[in-house]
Amino acid sequence: MLDAAYQMWAYDQETGVAKYGSQFTSIEKFVQIHSAASNDIMCDQFHEGTGFITHHLAMGLAFEASLRAVDPSVTLPYWDFTIEGEKIQNAGQNPSYFMEFSPAFTADWFGSVDDDNHIQDGRWAHTAMPLAPDDETTQNSYGFIRSYWNNNPDPEISRHLFDACGAEPYHKAIPACKTHLAILNGNSLGMFQLLSPGDGHGPMHVQIGGVWGGCTEAYSAFQAKWGDLLRTTLSDSEIEATGLDLRSFKNKWGETEQRQTMIEKAIMGEYFHIYRSFWRSHMCAIDNTPALLECPESCDVDSTPFEECACNVNALTNGETDWENLFPCVLNSESNRDYFNKTMPTELLKDLTTFLATSSVLEGEMIESASTADISFWMIHPVIERLLAAKRLPTVTKMGSKEFNKWAVVDGSAETWLEYSFYNLEAGANSYHPEAYTCYGHASDDPVIPGDQSLPYPDAIASIADTDGDGVVSNWEFYIALDPNNIDGSDYVFDNFEWDHCE
Repeated sequence: MLDAAYQMWAYDQETGVAKYGSQFTSIEKFVQIHSAASNDIMCDQFHEGTGFITHHLAMGLAFEASLRAVDPSVTLPYWDFTIEGEKIQNAGQNPSYFMEFSPAFTADWFGSVDDDNHIQDGRWAHTAMPLAPDDETTQNSYGFIRSYWNNNPDPEISRHLFDACGAEPYHKAIPACKTHLAILNGNSLGMFQLLSPGDGHGPMHVQIGGVWGGCTEAYSAFQAKWGDLLRTTLSDSEIEATGLDLRSFKNKWGETEQRQTMIEKAIMGEYFHIYRSFWRSHMCAIDNTPALLECPESCDVDSTPFEECACNVNALTNGETDWENLFPCVLNSESNRDYFNKTMPTELLKDLTTFLATSSVLEGEMIESASTADISFWMIHPVIERLLAAKRLPTVTKMGSKEFNKWAVVDGSAETWLEYSFYNLEAGANSYHPEAYTCYGHASDDPVIPGDQSLPYPDAIASIADTDGDGVVSNWEFYIALDPNNIDGSDYVFDNFEWDHCE
């Protein structure tokens, strides 16, 4: 299967279609579609909303169609990474323990990674990152199809495993059995939509992609200044003196070195979210100023070093804004802001916000909008479809020996699509965009692939999905077509619903 999949990286769209037929899609085209939908300045059409599940399963089926065009005897597998997650959890280890036993990032599978964050062996060794073919294509300052805010100049696909600027994001645990069982036990489709993106698979993106750059040195300097304070344990009386609830505080941040835990969990493990928030700052800055994170218009990959082409919140550097205005972008949770404000000095919070907003940052593909460029992207979503199939098949009531709640009706007649996006705005709620705003892509009747509708699906799905005949498959139409009870729908089944590693 991996040999067949590699052909999508080996051939461009025109050459691949000529060789394998119209069902072929090059990885460059997949990257363009995913990046365009994820890079809108107003919102993310693919993520942070309830369209995630259908968008990504539809992309997976298009990948399946292309895979079969190359080799009809293979199919896209699912990677049940809860096997690794359960082993890490049982060993009481951090996520990076993954590398001690999993074969995933070896030459036989997805390739190991060298000190330059390159894939160094296997089929995808030193695979090139696609360049934008024109000015209209989503791209960074160097012209690579990456997130606008990720000015990574590397011409190869990047992976920076298990690290965010010198700190392992240990609280982004590889999902284990308990996590996926909680998703299965949700009592509605809406709950499944909400839980499957983050809890279901999100840590895989964080741990494989990684964050590095000037932020690593900046975080080290921040720790050199504030580390002693951060690692001082707050006493019960000190916590109570702030007005915080003692039990809630210790349940969330632990018994010892709570402020260091707060930095590691709420800041470093979320740096990729924070950095993106500086760009979509209309959603978080107190004054709703948009696009506070600015990147150079263009940089020459051969002559402009990264540090001279770094993105920056220039308004903070030149005094046009202040750290308090940005602080809600650092912590978009009001409760977390309250914890930080009541337990940390103002000078520390200012230093924290400044280093986050002004440090140069590089991101690996899996943590940004070009994640489809990494083969591992395509392996981590089918396991979510497996959970969904288990929910919808009336005869499946257990994963292994674990019973889970079933929906009363599984054919769509009584299921309700939840429409939600983090970026939706009510009228008058935002001074930058005072009109009501709804992020495109997350409604039931929005296209399952926003933007480009030319992606082919396997014939069985393609023939039944567009029920209203308008030439566009909606989220809801795709969801109904994917029903595993429909014998005219998907022409594949999951091999089993066993969970031996969860027993």
